[in-house]
Amino acid sequence: MKYNYDAYSRIGTRRNNQDSFVVCEGRNGLAAAVADGLGGYKGGELASKLFVEELEKGFESESFDLRQTFISANKNILRAQEDLDNKMKTTAAAVWLSEDKAVFANVGDSRLYGFKDGEIVFQSTDHSVAQMCVDYGEITADQIRDHEDRCILTRSLGGREDVEVDVSIIDISEINSILICSDGFWEHVVEQEMCDALKSSETVRKWLEKMCACREENVGQDNDNNTAVVIKFWEE
Repeated sequence: MKYNYDAYSRIGTRRNNQDSFVVCEGRNGLAAAVADGLGGYKGGELASKLFVEELEKGFESESFDLRQTFISANKNILRAQEDLDNKMKTTAAAVWLSEDKAVFANVGDSRLYGFKDGEIVFQSTDHSVAQMCVDYGEITADQIRDHEDRCILTRSLGGREDVEVDVSIIDISEINSILICSDGFWEHVVEQEMCDALKSSETVRKWLEKMCACREENVGQDNDNNTAVVIKFWEE
């Protein structure tokens, strides 16, 4: 399988960038992730880095397992909380492309999108109070972006010892493009804009640039850290 990918991360108007991302390519295929740290100055930044470092460390192992990466990173973050007396946490969203399957995993509200021919065929579920309101029928999914409790998470790495990781496995033939992003990105780029940008772009760089342009047009004064990884792949 052949891959093209691109990524970016920006600080926005925050004091520091607590987002982290990673793309790993090797004998196990390709793995990529975005993590969005929480926990005040420096704490959230460290938590998100601990996650991507755990993925990098484990990716070349013959026993690499994406769910286990989340579990191990959670333990590392909990240890760092005790060592530094900091309640750091992070969201994380990751994908592993290997031979005939795509494995998606997430905790928190960083998102995963899978596309087939320019249309969304997979979207991860946020672990947030706003998503709970969707589940209970109180609001629609489109209203999450404007909900007053959108930033209150129900699940994160560093939140508890027995973290629950959402994992989905999809046949590789069902998708050909992937977007992984923090909430500072998807909050200002709606799904139709993602699809339109993909359909009108010949390269991953153009796709990402067009989505970033949409974000810049939509964002207000409260400009959060924003990070995204885009991937296109095809059979050799």
